Amino acid sequence: MSSKVEVSIVETGPSVKMEDFTLIEGFPGMGLVGTIAAKYLVEKMDFKEIGYIHADSFMPIIRIHDGLPVRPSRIYVNESAKLVVLISEQIIQKQHTQVVAEKIVDWVRDRRIKRIISLSGIGSEPDSKEFKIYGIASNEASKKLLQDHKIQLIKEGITTGVTALMMLELKDDKNIEAISLLGSIKIGADYKAAAELLKKLNEVMSWNINVEPLMKEAKETEKELIKQLDKLKETHDDVQKFEDQAPMYA
Repeated sequence: MSSKVEVSIVETGPSVKMEDFTLIEGFPGMGLVGTIAAKYLVEKMDFKEIGYIHADSFMPIIRIHDGLPVRPSRIYVNESAKLVVLISEQIIQKQHTQVVAEKIVDWVRDRRIKRIISLSGIGSEPDSKEFKIYGIASNEASKKLLQDHKIQLIKEGITTGVTALMMLELKDDKNIEAISLLGSIKIGADYKAAAELLKKLNEVMSWNINVEPLMKEAKETEKELIKQLDKLKETHDDVQKFEDQAPMYA
């Protein structure tokens, strides 16, 4: 019995010409930065949903929005801005990342999209207070976009997931510019990192998207996290006090 995963990109509604468009890709990763940032873009700009990725390896977990099921990996387009956004809330299993990456790259080539910008997170030093943005380019030609916007290139390291394999697939492609922007993260769902990444995207794409609502969300998330940590500390202190005062039994 074949174990090969079936992946397809399904376009719904009338066909849209995407020649010379830019694809913004947000797969879930560290800090959920890519997913948060891509969803925010779709909410703040005039996008319409035009398709989705179907994979029989997707976990049977579906988000509900406004009483209706939402597909886990969706494709949106803004024709006037020449933009495509790919959002995924589904974590792709390791053994299937190659197939998914190849399918997306094939679709990008078929639609003659000229540029891919992947949004993601990267771990930072625990005591670091400075937010940093790093970049990876698919090839030498793509490095110029990072250099033009003073984005620190990761010269040596390791990257994983669908985005990593997409970059590798495009290594020898001279027709598509592809970069990955990685924001340093601090917490599980890092809205601040997503906001800072969008600020840099504003610069790269000559946009003026207001990221203050995301910064507000970041502050609320941080407040909630501090509350949770305080509760954990209180619980730990109470348990420690109980253990210190409790009688010992042989």
